[in-house]
Amino acid sequence: MNNRPANAIRMRITVMLGSSDTDSTTLKILSQLTLEEPAEIHGLFLQDTDLLALAELPVAREFCQLTHAERRLEPADLLRQLRIQARAAEQALAGFAGRSGFNWSFRTVRGSLASLLAEDMGERDLLLLGAARNLRPLAIRQVLPRPASRPVAVTFDGSATAQRALAIARRVASAGSQPLAILLIAADPDSLQALRMQAALLASPAMADYLALGSAEPDELLAAVHAARASTLVIGLREELPPTAIERLHSRMRCPAVLVQ
Repeated sequence: MNNRPANAIRMRITVMLGSSDTDSTTLKILSQLTLEEPAEIHGLFLQDTDLLALAELPVAREFCQLTHAERRLEPADLLRQLRIQARAAEQALAGFAGRSGFNWSFRTVRGSLASLLAEDMGERDLLLLGAARNLRPLAIRQVLPRPASRPVAVTFDGSATAQRALAIARRVASAGSQPLAILLIAADPDSLQALRMQAALLASPAMADYLALGSAEPDELLAAVHAARASTLVIGLREELPPTAIERLHSRMRCPAVLVQ
């Protein structure tokens, strides 16, 4: 039962689900985000138009990792698999919302992450993205420490959006008893010390490490997240990081991302 006041201001969170490999981790991050205040949860399953277009090509093949069998990838089979994944994602979200007592909805859309990000972010406060599916062979997957011991990374440039992102990152880190990895984005080296002092005041009393970045370019962000061995990346949306750049960054990430308006 939801015992929260009916008139409480609710944070609006859109969460993109759809991979059984990563949805449990994504929902864990969602529980950390909603631990301290009410929220409206809007689940989303994205049918990737690029993948659907690929299935239309006569050269497209489907490879089964279990049997090592290869066969023609049929568009109808792909759509059927996507519908099954969407139903599983909706059921997972329904179970979470039922336990938490939150209002929730779920929808399936066709498009790309970039097109989704280009929509009006005024409809949501946060967008939670599960990690991109790990396509590397099992034999060469990197063994990482338990998620609870890995830091929550957050970009910080001193802006109002960055301050909100740091507050969200601190909430997630506190709920998971994790440290912070604050990625300071300062094009001007002379402003770096002041930026670090500002971040330290906002992050206190959480434990934090700091890493200076010259820009928010996807390659530089990705290298910093991997170097920090972060369990989650929190990003304040900014003009310097357009939807196409975020899509490129997400496609190569091995951890969930929280996009903050």
